Amino acid sequence: MEIREVPFKIPFPIRIFDKSKVNFENRIEREELFKRNIYFRLGLIQNPLPNERWKLFLFLANNVRDFLKDYNIDILSISIFGSALHSSNNDDYDFLVIVKGNFFDNIKTKIDFDGKEYLVGISLKGKDNFVSGLTNKISRFERSFQKKIINRTSISLPYRHIPLLGFDFKENKIIFLDNCYAQVYDLLINTYKTYYIRNKKGSLPPITRARKILSRIFEASRYVSIVSPSGTIELIQKKIFSLKESRNYRLKETKHLFREFVSYYNALVKED
Repeated sequence: MEIREVPFKIPFPIRIFDKSKVNFENRIEREELFKRNIYFRLGLIQNPLPNERWKLFLFLANNVRDFLKDYNIDILSISIFGSALHSSNNDDYDFLVIVKGNFFDNIKTKIDFDGKEYLVGISLKGKDNFVSGLTNKISRFERSFQKKIINRTSISLPYRHIPLLGFDFKENKIIFLDNCYAQVYDLLINTYKTYYIRNKKGSLPPITRARKILSRIFEASRYVSIVSPSGTIELIQKKIFSLKESRNYRLKETKHLFREFVSYYNALVKED
């Protein structure tokens, strides 16, 4: 399958933090952070999930901070991202923790809230990695993988992540808009390699692969709708909503929608 590549163009070094710290318990400030997020509106409908879940977000973030106390790191920011911001049936939550210096690691843990156990992913990254595009030589992750994460995250911090504790993110809007198509390519090629192609080890069942594909093409569609709004992209999003709401996670049908979106994206990039 052809997916036209658009490389990231990020003028490192960049600034990622605003001067102010987040007061997430303040309703007005919290709602402004939600409005900035790419998932604030799902088509023409305002997304109710962030407002419904904000206490859970903050509780989990505080527990993540407590969990990391023994790691000897200086935390600058804890933010939430991922499908928990737009999926109604989530039981896992992903947090980005930005610390001082050059750092790159991922951790999994479980946290109880209100009688329910949540799987929590913690993405630990250094400020210097995002500011200067650095990779970490001693990390267990390959440097090519690190570079992909650094590129995709550094430009989308204010729009894809909701800061809960620590510093707010600087709105690098020009850099963000200049790299939206690169974000889409990155999401599509990653989705194709990780979930579209049959997993040789058979570790992921078809329903999980379908859910992952839907989640990622939905995010990709949000980037496209920002830089190239059209009736076609709205129609594709409606199809995604329909499958998500009905919980119709048939892999064959989801793959067909993935190919439809890739075809539309390829045509946009060719014209650009």
